[in-house]
Amino acid sequence: MYSNFNPWEFKQNYPHLLTEGNYGLYALSCYDPYIEKLFLNLVPHHFIDGGWKVISGPEVTVAWLEDHLSTLDFFSANQSFKVLMCEQMPQKAKDFLLNEKIEWGNRYFLLSFLKEDKFFDKCKKRKDFYSLKINEPKFWEQGKLIKFLCETTGIYLPLNVQNTILELVPNEPGELILAMKKLALLTGNPQKVTVTQAKEVLGLNRIDQFEMARVWGERRFSDFYKDLLQLSGDFDGLIVFFRFMQGHIIKMIDPSYMREKNKLSKYDKQIESQGRLWSRAELTDELRFFSECEILAKGKSKDLTNQLRLKVLASF
Repeated sequence: MYSNFNPWEFKQNYPHLLTEGNYGLYALSCYDPYIEKLFLNLVPHHFIDGGWKVISGPEVTVAWLEDHLSTLDFFSANQSFKVLMCEQMPQKAKDFLLNEKIEWGNRYFLLSFLKEDKFFDKCKKRKDFYSLKINEPKFWEQGKLIKFLCETTGIYLPLNVQNTILELVPNEPGELILAMKKLALLTGNPQKVTVTQAKEVLGLNRIDQFEMARVWGERRFSDFYKDLLQLSGDFDGLIVFFRFMQGHIIKMIDPSYMREKNKLSKYDKQIESQGRLWSRAELTDELRFFSECEILAKGKSKDLTNQLRLKVLASF
């Protein structure tokens, strides 16, 4: 059985992710680790008689499967398993799950994928498996996404504040949740947060991030670091920006994600054109630098300002 929905639709149809009493193999594909975690946390404790045992995909071998699934004994009859990063599971282990007849008993065996592969495609075709996919929302559906995040995390922010977050923060679940948590700490009651407070706390706005990434990608280092230096006191905003830059650089190093798109966005084309101006070694060095800057920003270190000043001097 195979089903796929956007996050908010998925929760309506599968409010507890698993179906109580429907034991066996579940294959979950989710595009984002933060969304994945939210849904994994929806499973009520009383569903799992013997509790969860969590293991990563690379650890699952045929020998492990034989020891834990092929033999039902008094101690393992109710033990459910949660396997993360299943796309990295050895091929022989995948073949075992597809070809062996397994008596599940009162157990759930949940496979969680961050990236679909041929194994997940085969799981989708099995009527005796529960295959579930959480789709990535389209860019025009971000309002529904942040509403879903508010409801699922219990951080109920006013609608105008939700819209402000979308304007100021990269529309990625992890960044949105981080921004929501920051605002929730302001008043003790998220519903009392104002747009003015949101703008003050979130610092750098989304347009600035993409514009600054463009300036940096064109190797206009003097302009880039002078502007960045003016924001050196906004540690929270800089943490978000440095993470954004790391993601930006990773896309430049490996632009293969574009092959999966039917149409490239303006941002994709920017990454494609800027990638020709940089060597892989240079991008790797820059990635390391922004990672170090993020660490300094998290520690509110004064050395961050010194590092940015050195970059300004080096640009002359």
